[in-house]
Amino acid sequence: MEFREKNITIQGEYPIGATLTYADEKKKSPAVVIIMGTGKLDRDGNGFGFHSNIYKELAHTFAECGYVSARYDKRGTHGSGGSFNSAGLSDLTNDAISFIRYLKSLPYVDEDRIIVCGHSEGAMIATLVTEKEDTAGLVLLGGAGMCLKDALYYQNRLVAEELPSMKGLAGAIVRKSFDLKKQLALIDDMFRKSKETTKEKVYVKGAGMPAKWLREHGAYTSEDFAKILKSYGKPVLAITGKADFQADYRRLDAFQGEKHISCFAPDGLTHILRVNGGDNSILNVKKTYRRLIKEPLDTELIRTIKDWLDELVLR
Repeated sequence: MEFREKNITIQGEYPIGATLTYADEKKKSPAVVIIMGTGKLDRDGNGFGFHSNIYKELAHTFAECGYVSARYDKRGTHGSGGSFNSAGLSDLTNDAISFIRYLKSLPYVDEDRIIVCGHSEGAMIATLVTEKEDTAGLVLLGGAGMCLKDALYYQNRLVAEELPSMKGLAGAIVRKSFDLKKQLALIDDMFRKSKETTKEKVYVKGAGMPAKWLREHGAYTSEDFAKILKSYGKPVLAITGKADFQADYRRLDAFQGEKHISCFAPDGLTHILRVNGGDNSILNVKKTYRRLIKEPLDTELIRTIKDWLDELVLR
């Protein structure tokens, strides 16, 4: 299918730079807003030394299914205005809502059929959007039903589990310097400091982190996100791979018996939405990602998304 891409800027609280991908302006089509994860990657999913094209490939997948898609730069990065460091979770949620409302205003978009697709932190944001704006469904990739603090706990526990098998002098050095109990305490301290300051940043062991962002994330537990999704009632597709180091696929267990939520935990699927068929170690994650980003998004993941969208049309 042929489709076109158009770069635009819309006005939210600050200007938001984005790309629309669509096939036909002459008819009303369903649409999807793609919300990216944490960090300063651009709207395509690329940054210095990391060119994954995650969000560009997702946009093309939705276009192939007949959807208008919008992917945008996060506040304070690339083509969007505002401050990255002062933006909180509520601000990021409001930016997503601004884009949903923009899509609803387009003459070639069916305002009653707008899906929100969130990846990583974007899955959290997409979940919160449902409390403020009417949408037709959600696609949550690598993050459904999980809060930021639990995600950080999960990542550190994975490191602790693997360290005993790390060989050689490097393994001995890392094992001596890494203490899981202390790492989890540092995470708790980071969130505590964010609640106690009015400054833009908090510092933990010399590293600065955005205080409002942490404070607002800290207000939600994984159980809160699960409760919101259960009460949403509209179709949800939740996919977290069993080889995902950033999000725990076992969080999907919270949605057993929820008829409107379809959950998948594919073997080998990583956080960057490619399948790792080799050694799956969090200690080698950078090397693994450098190899995997040269490949397209996992074909089974794309098939699952397309099948779910096809089923959605029939509901």
